[in-house]
Amino acid sequence: MKHVSHEPPAAARRDGFTLVEVMVAIVILSIGILALAATAGVVVRQMTGAVHQSVAANVAYSRMERIRTGSCVAMKDSSGSATTRNVTERWVIVGTPGTHALVVYDTITYKLRGVTKKQAYITEYPCDPI
Repeated sequence: MKHVSHEPPAAARRDGFTLVEVMVAIVILSIGILALAATAGVVVRQMTGAVHQSVAANVAYSRMERIRTGSCVAMKDSSGSATTRNVTERWVIVGTPGTHALVVYDTITYKLRGVTKKQAYITEYPCDPI
């Protein structure tokens, strides 16, 4: 008895991928790459905003340190403004009635992607009585 094989002849068998499988794989890969590119844009925008906020906070911190190390009497009820690294700050120093303290109001203004942003900082410093 002769053994009959149900497999197609070697010439008819094809190893590898069909054109449809390759096209589906390319579409899936393209969607993934586009999603990654869109996410990268959002991340860059968020990081740019964080850098600007950090610069603004550092400018305010620098001002607060200069006020803290200065004379309470000389700084009481004073104000000023300055622009540093494209960041504008305006500060007002007020003596607190009935206490020996200075309250510092520092407003930082900067532009981020054409939009003006503001951050406000309020700090109170104790002063030695005179």
